[in-house]
Amino acid sequence: MPAISIIVPIYNVEKYLHKCVDSILDQTFKDFELILVNDGSPDNCGEICNEYSRKDPRVKVIHKKNGGLSDARNAGIDIAEGDYIGFVDSDDWIEPDMYEILFNMCKTNNCEIGSCTYAIYHQNKRIINESHPLTVHNNKQAMEAMLNDELYNEVVCTKLFKRSLFNGLRFTLGIIHEDTAFTYKAIHKCEKICFIGVPKYNYIKRDDSIMANTKKNVRIDSVLIYEEMYQFIKNDYPQLCDLVALKLTNCSMLALNLMINSNSSNYKTTYYKVVNIMNNYFFRTIKLKNYPFSVKLLLVATKIHPVFYKLIMDFVTLRNKNSKSA
Repeated sequence: MPAISIIVPIYNVEKYLHKCVDSILDQTFKDFELILVNDGSPDNCGEICNEYSRKDPRVKVIHKKNGGLSDARNAGIDIAEGDYIGFVDSDDWIEPDMYEILFNMCKTNNCEIGSCTYAIYHQNKRIINESHPLTVHNNKQAMEAMLNDELYNEVVCTKLFKRSLFNGLRFTLGIIHEDTAFTYKAIHKCEKICFIGVPKYNYIKRDDSIMANTKKNVRIDSVLIYEEMYQFIKNDYPQLCDLVALKLTNCSMLALNLMINSNSSNYKTTYYKVVNIMNNYFFRTIKLKNYPFSVKLLLVATKIHPVFYKLIMDFVTLRNKNSKSA
């Protein structure tokens, strides 16, 4: 049995795939299997996957009907044999020692999750997260750090997971922000999690990516995910409820702003759904120190009537336009 199973969901990334797969096969840590999941890709990705499997016995290939990122990851998990499981997106690449570092951290510290950080490549710049020494947390400490955006984040591709964590746990189908819906549940199942702030994962920020397209087509997955998370946290980590309420309200206001800016009547039902969710947490969020007085006035107005949020934001937008043209 291999020590690690590395799962790569693949769809329409022909020009990126070789760099991604080569970076995995060139790892200094050699005891792994690489599971390439061709998620019904319409280009030549399927044949590229087959070529790799013919050249390297560590490579397994799944060809399946297109079902989305979560479905492809789940298909890989179902056949994974490694003691630990890692994920790499097919348009990204990793540093040669990434899995050696993560595996050794987990084994040395007896951790179920090991995490590093990443570098983000925009079109004209590279952003690296700040460095941090090795840190070991229990699940409560890790959950708080993740919700505070300290050390841990919700991204799965920078992490190595003990395979036993996937017993009864899979990625949710048909949503975006699937990492957010998954990671807190995995952390909850852990006893120990370790992190080191070295950028070993390289993430490309693409204009045609799924996340980029969500700004064009408004979805409220993140709002629904944080609402579900709130109920989970309320039962097991009640001291962290404020942190989730803050994320929930921030996501709600972002979604409302996107719907307002779209100038489309198609979002009327969704708009009221998001406002109702946000208003359900009004008495908690209104007490948060994170929000300035102006935002709290907006929350109060929205609580009085949902349409007030739109009216206020329309007024702010118009005033900003007038001040720029003056």
